[in-house]
Amino acid sequence: MTVQTEKSLSLVLDDLFQYFENRPITLGRLLAVLGEQAIAMVLLVFSIPAIIPTPGVPAGMIFGSVLVVLSCQLVVGTRRFWLPKRLARIEVPRNLLSAMVVRLGPKLQWLETWLKPRWTGLSGPAALRPLGAVVVVMGVIIALPIPFGNVLPGLSVFFIALGLAQRDGVAIGIGLAFGAAAIAFTAFILLGGWWLISGWFGWSSGTAPM
Repeated sequence: MTVQTEKSLSLVLDDLFQYFENRPITLGRLLAVLGEQAIAMVLLVFSIPAIIPTPGVPAGMIFGSVLVVLSCQLVVGTRRFWLPKRLARIEVPRNLLSAMVVRLGPKLQWLETWLKPRWTGLSGPAALRPLGAVVVVMGVIIALPIPFGNVLPGLSVFFIALGLAQRDGVAIGIGLAFGAAAIAFTAFILLGGWWLISGWFGWSSGTAPM
């Protein structure tokens, strides 16, 4: 697997939409096509559904799980990404792929004009496994059923992918900042929820539930 992609990320995204225009889309087929691109493009595409609201589709659970599986492979140094058959067979709504191009395509083009090689130590081969571990955590958070809990970890993976594609350590730093915010937000929600539940049942006072 390579890190950078020679083609513009926005162009690859548009090509992906054109390729699947008249073809059924599953996670496995999507990954097979993206497998010809760089690691960065794979992470980018699978992070976008966490950012774009998708009514009727449990995008967080599905794509968060995919990101966990793929980033674990990145951590152990797998030469090529793969998905378990159960995940690979899941169908991807065509309107989701369309939304990626229509809603994020122009923004991605603008971001690419800002990206450039800098702080390259954060995007080099030695950084891949630590960044993969960060994406594992982000994928777990995306998969959790937390209201509005997908956006921050999704943005984290999105900017890490942009940074890897263009060797831009600043973009990766932004992704890591979003990741720290995602962890803090998730911890706040989970601890707050536990505090409320324990208060309702009187667990905080040491009274065992009947």
